[in-house]
Amino acid sequence: MKIVAGGVNGLYLEEIHTNSIKDTVWVKVAIAYANGHPKIFDDCWKNGIPLTFYGRYDSSAPVSTNILKTFLDRKSPNFTCKLVPDIFHPKVIWWGGYGAYIGSANLTDNGWVGNIEMGVFISQEDIIENNLEAELDDFFEQVDVRAHSLTKEIYDELCDLESKEFTAKKSRSNEKAAFDKKRIIPKLAPLQQIPPKNSNERRRNGFLKEWRDTLQILRDIADRVSDESNQPVWLPAETPKGVQADQFLHAFYYNHVLQGQRATHHELHEKNAKNPETALKNAISWWRGTATAPSWEDENIRNSRVVKDSLNVKKIQELTEDEFLEVCKNVHALTDHCLRVRNSTFGLPANQYTEKAERIKILGHYLWRQRTSNNRNVIDVLKHALYGGKIEEVPDRIWECISFDEFKIAHLGISSLGEIVGWALPDTYPPRNGRTSKALRALGYKVKIHSE
Repeated sequence: MKIVAGGVNGLYLEEIHTNSIKDTVWVKVAIAYANGHPKIFDDCWKNGIPLTFYGRYDSSAPVSTNILKTFLDRKSPNFTCKLVPDIFHPKVIWWGGYGAYIGSANLTDNGWVGNIEMGVFISQEDIIENNLEAELDDFFEQVDVRAHSLTKEIYDELCDLESKEFTAKKSRSNEKAAFDKKRIIPKLAPLQQIPPKNSNERRRNGFLKEWRDTLQILRDIADRVSDESNQPVWLPAETPKGVQADQFLHAFYYNHVLQGQRATHHELHEKNAKNPETALKNAISWWRGTATAPSWEDENIRNSRVVKDSLNVKKIQELTEDEFLEVCKNVHALTDHCLRVRNSTFGLPANQYTEKAERIKILGHYLWRQRTSNNRNVIDVLKHALYGGKIEEVPDRIWECISFDEFKIAHLGISSLGEIVGWALPDTYPPRNGRTSKALRALGYKVKIHSE
């Protein structure tokens, strides 16, 4: 975490934003006031980074019309502006996969350079370690519920307002009252305080609904790709159908979604959202026709058996550290996540480079040593997620493992848990990680992309 105070301490928002470009996959901005030509908008557009901007709407025209016109002119689903009426006053920028700024700076030249402003930058690592992703997700979801998409009518209304000069307080008051009488977006009443318990329950219910909805999508896909008529010739015999679904999506992701280092699931979602069935049929047809595993799926299927055997209800009780490390090596979400954990977490020098094969071992040793607030180890947590109650309540226990300190292990996140559960219980719960969700989004399904 870093203090961002511009000229006071020498760390500017522009520097953080510029450094984010190579790592961020999308940007969400919730800032009430914006004018001029904010660099963040142009950079995201030039670099193909999807951006959603939430600004304020009221009689003071908090977002300048030149900015609104930019959004209307570009006509892109990856460059979206929404307006929240009256009670909107946050200053939050979330660079997905890189970090988040929360502070006082508006999207203005003075806010980014000239003013005395104060805020904090929270790195992706800190977001993960402090389980802040769910809070940020919930914040933007609640903002979106109250937001209105920018339209030409709203733009024209604000252009008319912006062109008028208010030279006296009385005149200004009259103009405001006149605006409020005929405004396009209705006035939004102040929010009532939401007790933390109710807020937590709402987040839990939202998580479980989305997780179970996506689970059914994966089960439906598993039924289809496991049909003999849809299986490729190289598929190992007796592959669980949940694993088949996962590896079908794995192959689709690496061969149709990932272009170089960039995932194109946002663009493909816009293309396929109106007809996911056609996109799925085409993908299954491609999968069925592959003569060999397109991207290591046969190897992944063999490795998945290691995880399943190691984590069965009897074996997990006596799992050794070396056996646990072998499990970690075969969980894609963990091997991906180990590259994003900073060296200081592992007690390594900041500039030391470690190969992926060695780094996953380091993460495995780290996880093995961790304890929850009531001294559970990683095996206790996995046993709870997999076998701590009725099998149909596994999603509830995944939520507990990412939300409650008594079950939470640092760096064992939702993608890793979703994948581990899927390898261990593939006939009931097809594996799900961030890559799975991106593949589903690319096929046109409306699912959430959870990251570690």
